[in-house]
Amino acid sequence: MRATDRLQELMDCYYGMVPVVPGGEGVFLYQGKRVEGKRTLADYKMKNGDQIDLCSEMKPNMFVTLQVKDPLRAQTLHLVRTMRRTDRLKDLLDFCCAILDVPAIRGRFAFRGKQITVEETPKRLPMEGLGYR
Repeated sequence: MRATDRLQELMDCYYGMVPVVPGGEGVFLYQGKRVEGKRTLADYKMKNGDQIDLCSEMKPNMFVTLQVKDPLRAQTLHLVRTMRRTDRLKDLLDFCCAILDVPAIRGRFAFRGKQITVEETPKRLPMEGLGYR
C-alpha cells in the first residue's frame, strides 16, 4: 500500500481474503490502538513492515504492552510491543528480530530473574506489562 491509501482498503482486502470473518466485525489495532478506516498509513506514521492486528473483541485485559531489554549492550536496548496475553513470547522475539534486522535472537530470556522459554505466554507467567494503550 502507499502511505496515502486509506486503511479501509486494507480492511476490505482482509475481509475479502478471510471469509470466515464477517465484514465489519472486529477491531483493527496498530501498536495497541484502534485504527480508523478513513485515515491513512501516513496519519499513523506507519512504516514498511509494521503490523496491524485484528481482534474480534477488544477488552483492556486482553492485551499487555511489554518491553524487551538487552542489558549487555553498551546502550541498553529497549523495544516495546503491545500483544495479546495469549500470544507466545516467540511472536515478541520475532518482532525484535525484524526491527533489529537480525536472523534470530540468541541468549537467555528472563522474566523477574527467572529463565523463561519462547513458548510461554504473558498470561501464563503472568505479565502485567507497561499498561494498556
